[in-house]
Amino acid sequence: MEAVIIAEVLEKSGKIHERCRLTHFPATLGRAYDCDLILNDDYVSPQHARIALNEQGELTLTDLGTPNGTQRLPQMQPVSTLTLGQETLLRLGHTLVRLRRPDFAVTPTRIDTLTSQRFARVFNSMATLALLTLLLLGLLGLNSYQSLVQNAKLGTMLLEVLEIAVIAPLWAGIWAILSRIFVHHASYVAHAVIASLGVIGFIGANVFVEYVAFVYSAQTSADILFHLLLGALACAMLYGHLRFTTLFSPRRTALIAAATASLMIGLFGFMAYVQSLEFNDTLPYPPELKPPQFQLAPDQSLEAFMRDAEKIPKHLESQKSP
Repeated sequence: MEAVIIAEVLEKSGKIHERCRLTHFPATLGRAYDCDLILNDDYVSPQHARIALNEQGELTLTDLGTPNGTQRLPQMQPVSTLTLGQETLLRLGHTLVRLRRPDFAVTPTRIDTLTSQRFARVFNSMATLALLTLLLLGLLGLNSYQSLVQNAKLGTMLLEVLEIAVIAPLWAGIWAILSRIFVHHASYVAHAVIASLGVIGFIGANVFVEYVAFVYSAQTSADILFHLLLGALACAMLYGHLRFTTLFSPRRTALIAAATASLMIGLFGFMAYVQSLEFNDTLPYPPELKPPQFQLAPDQSLEAFMRDAEKIPKHLESQKSP
């Protein structure tokens, strides 16, 4: 049987940088251009090590008397001559070289869960994107119409809709470029679907929180609920984008998405708190009218309202700095 050895040049992280199949012996490893495996490392000698067959027909590696020597890892054991086994990890200069036999058992094939799962096919469907686009445009138009406190103007409504209609494709395009760089497939449709779902979720969360604040007369609690919903929505969006942009496992992707979303929402919450400390003459209530029968909080009498209003000047005076 013809002797063969596979030489792999590794990065410091252990990732394979270069792989070479050596079939003719003796084979030389070094920095010189006449070597069978050329190593780009100034700490490697021009002729650093040689792989040859011994009298028993075994492959052996010999250090050629180099100044920096050859070490066997992980013990960093200096090597003069070494019989190669199924796998041998060496350090030549500052370069890691792994030598493996052709019959070395490789790890089982990883299952590509992204392409095999049904949700991935749904996300990459143009029909899904078209349906969500129509739904999104309808929700944006309705939300813009309800937000107007004056007579509705078609131009104003279209302008607000077009802002999201431009930002969402750009957002999806950025993620598509990242996907193209890291996994060599843009998956623009999938990223556009995720962006559309994110905007729809944001509109739904905003409407839900407004009704919670109205029904229970609890604006502060509703604001906290909105930040929690926004964090969950951001986490879900990041998870979806990262699944199509990286080769990370689902668990690692979920951890990265959760950590990033938590950091973002924490930062936004802190900024909102800082802004709340400043004087603002804008009322923190939505301008849209809600059906009064939805309100569950007890009504306040006019007398009670006036008593509370009389306390406001005293409260403001007490808050003034001396």
